[in-house]
Amino acid sequence: MANQLDRFLREDEVLRVTSLSRATLWRAIKARQFPEPVNISAGRVGWRESAIAAWQVDPMRWRADGAA
Repeated sequence: MANQLDRFLREDEVLRVTSLSRATLWRAIKARQFPEPVNISAGRVGWRESAIAAWQVDPMRWRADGAA
């Protein structure tokens, strides 16, 4: 069985698919109410597409620790 690779989304893609503003996105990350970005390389971060999809299921109740 082949493993499905997870795609990394850039900040502009995350903003587009979530309809959040940049300030709201970073406030939610700081409050642990949105998935944190992953360091891809020096100066480059991305969000796992699966993490964003999990957040989209129930954005108001999503928590970084997995407790809903």
